Amino acid sequence: MRRPGVARTMRVGLVLTVAGAVLAGTVAASATPQPVARVVTGTGPCGAASGFGSVWVAVYGTGRLVRIDPRRNRVVTRIRVARGICPIVVTAGSVWVASDVTNMLYRIDPRRRRIVARIPVANWPAHVTVAFGSVWVSAYERGTVARVDPRRNRVSRIYAVGGNPSGLAQAGGALWIAFGRNGSALGRLDPRSGTLTRSSIGHNGPGFLSTIGDSLWTTTADGFAVRFDPSAKQIVAAIPVPGTPAEAAAGPDGMVWVAEKQHNTLTRIDPDGNRIVDVTGAGPGALAIASAGGDIWVTSFAGREIWRFRN
Repeated sequence: MRRPGVARTMRVGLVLTVAGAVLAGTVAASATPQPVARVVTGTGPCGAASGFGSVWVAVYGTGRLVRIDPRRNRVVTRIRVARGICPIVVTAGSVWVASDVTNMLYRIDPRRRRIVARIPVANWPAHVTVAFGSVWVSAYERGTVARVDPRRNRVSRIYAVGGNPSGLAQAGGALWIAFGRNGSALGRLDPRSGTLTRSSIGHNGPGFLSTIGDSLWTTTADGFAVRFDPSAKQIVAAIPVPGTPAEAAAGPDGMVWVAEKQHNTLTRIDPDGNRIVDVTGAGPGALAIASAGGDIWVTSFAGREIWRFRN
């Protein structure tokens, strides 16, 4: 499996993790999130998204796109796509997933439960997002970002951005890019002119990138959740998340939730004070997050389940 930094996981006791957070000056809440369901998906559940009243999981190891009914906490559909699928978005009446084994973006019709388009993309599609009426795909090893027209199911433009583009997010009239591996910057891409400007974030290897409120949130290989103001083009806060933090997402409680895949934890951050509220144990290789049914769902990439959390 080639997902960056995912293969190595390590189980650490929750008591030690929380104790470390308290020693670091964080606040431990009494009502920490609790897992209320664990749904078996198959080996290597990777990306997750919500849509059409369901939770969708791209399962890297089996190559299946799994549909989960959150009312019953059970899998209702498994669609064969391709091994290596992980990045996932829901838009234009479809579920879109990309594979870093086939270097292909797949469009799946949820009603007919089958692939309706296969769109070639460059080497190692790391992340996908929806912005400006298009689906965007970062090519981690090629140093490009592709814009896909969902009306024609084809790449409409390729932007050469250099480096190792990873996470993607729309903010402030532009597409923002996290530059991973040896990078330490976020890039602002003007979709019309193609102009790219970079802003240093002072931390190495930003990967996932999310727009939450009026901020961008990225997680870095050196163990931080970084909050960035896209208007001022500067860091608002850098919050330590020991280990290898993965996706950050907005929770139904107004907190920012961060999955961490090395120590298998889930961290909640209060965006009003930019402080850690609590840290709880999650599944092995906690990676991607989806919000559905009023709860947070977290994939366990090093396992076979997606965990449902409620606080």
